[in-house]
Amino acid sequence: MPARHADRDLMETKMSEDVETDVIVVGSGAAALVAALRSAVCGASVLVIEKTGKIGGTSAMSGGMTWIPANRLMLEAGYTDSEAEALTYIQATAPKGWSATEDTLWEAQVLNGPRMLDFILEKSAVRFVIADVPDPHMELPGAKEKGRLLAPDVANGRRLGRYFKLIRNSTIPQDLTYDESVKAEMFRHPFRAYLRHAGTIAGRWLSKTRGKGNALIMGLLSGCLAAGCRLKLNARAVELTTDEMGSVTGVIVETAGRRERFRARKGVILATGGFEWDSELLHTNFPGNAEFLSSPSTNTGDGLKMAVKIGAATAHMNQANIMLQPPVYYEKSLHGLPLRIHAEPDAIFVDADGRRFASEYEFNVADWTVRDTDQGRWLKRPAWVVSHWPMVQRAWLIRWYKRYKPGWLVTAGSLDELAVKTGLPAEPLKETVARFNRFAVIGVDADFHRGAASDYEARLAASVGLMSPINQPPFVAYEFRPSILGTKGGIRTNEKGQALRSDGTAISGLYCAGNVMANPIGMRTPSQVGTTLGQYMTWGYICANALLNANR
Repeated sequence: MPARHADRDLMETKMSEDVETDVIVVGSGAAALVAALRSAVCGASVLVIEKTGKIGGTSAMSGGMTWIPANRLMLEAGYTDSEAEALTYIQATAPKGWSATEDTLWEAQVLNGPRMLDFILEKSAVRFVIADVPDPHMELPGAKEKGRLLAPDVANGRRLGRYFKLIRNSTIPQDLTYDESVKAEMFRHPFRAYLRHAGTIAGRWLSKTRGKGNALIMGLLSGCLAAGCRLKLNARAVELTTDEMGSVTGVIVETAGRRERFRARKGVILATGGFEWDSELLHTNFPGNAEFLSSPSTNTGDGLKMAVKIGAATAHMNQANIMLQPPVYYEKSLHGLPLRIHAEPDAIFVDADGRRFASEYEFNVADWTVRDTDQGRWLKRPAWVVSHWPMVQRAWLIRWYKRYKPGWLVTAGSLDELAVKTGLPAEPLKETVARFNRFAVIGVDADFHRGAASDYEARLAASVGLMSPINQPPFVAYEFRPSILGTKGGIRTNEKGQALRSDGTAISGLYCAGNVMANPIGMRTPSQVGTTLGQYMTWGYICANALLNANR
């Protein structure tokens, strides 16, 4: 169905209780839209149910970066890669012991990722360019210097008609591409970047052209509309329906206080996002209390709860995409801005004893705040990022966003005063800062080898600087606490994306993709960015294939 025809009559379709369709996809992020597109292109009738009035979920808010090993674009550009190398790399980056349960899922992901990319390049308006970003763990076997990480090119929203205004906006600018933002140093010098690209940005707003996560969702949505997918917005799925054999037959949806039943002849694909905005689930699985959340506040674990209610098992509930983030307001509530703000040459981490405990340039630094790691480290709570005013002046975003949460950035005229305000012991704090300052003078971190412990650290140090003394008051600190972009725990699935019971049997007719599934890759991700989008779109593709080939 051409998008212009779909636009006319699909938005607010009124459906009776006995309406049936082949496939129901719950959610409208990247995983959901790939699942819907694949199902529709293969001949199925598809209904996409979205809880909110906005399309795209966390994916639309993201940078859109997509990690897909052995993809066509990198191979055409002359970079080498193979499924075997990708699998070796994923196995090397995975948490200890995970291969016993996740190996078959890793294999399915690596095998289907390139196929998924070929499919969306053919059947949607999504276009990618290769990002000049290496795998972060270049010291591990199977890592690649360039080609696996892809960035969405800009997409034009005119083909979406009235749907364009319904694409979810973001806390990060979506008018430039990733490459343009990096070259303009958007997040370190935003005013200069906007002035430099003022003409480009104005033209894109006038032409309804966007980049990053918005571009990814716009491209996928245009493909879905052209393939005949129906969308029902402002519709919250509240219950899965099953037959006498326990097979999933559809969903019950709540719209404007009224409940409707939708039947799925072939099955239901859940792609409803994580559970980070459910306070009880968050406290149970992340008892340290997250500082900020970066996803839509409607990510309350609806799909997870519905699946558990009919017997689905869960796994990896203590896993998430975690960063240190500054505060920002989004849709009238406090959110986190997903940026790596602590990586500055004159900033250090200290624990409750006032001592450094890690290289501040470590890739998975948030591990320290969430759980004991497989290296036997202990959780560091409370912990603080300590620096001085020159860092705040240079890191413009810290200076700007501190106003969103009074007290988030602690300021003091001396280290003694900073110790009082943060509750840190003064003498160890002063000794720690003095020791770091000596390292900064000689250019060698004798304690944690900052900038030399990995290829990732070396590149970061080359980009922002290795070390510089913390010696110009006022001194500043903000608490080192986990901020969550999205939870990674959820429904246990097999290599086909089927939801599993605790005994390992599959629930017929129920598939999961995205943050609602138990992510087979934990917090120690194999890519700097884009790991979740690449794999979640792949799982949407896998789920659609499995559902369409199932005998029911």
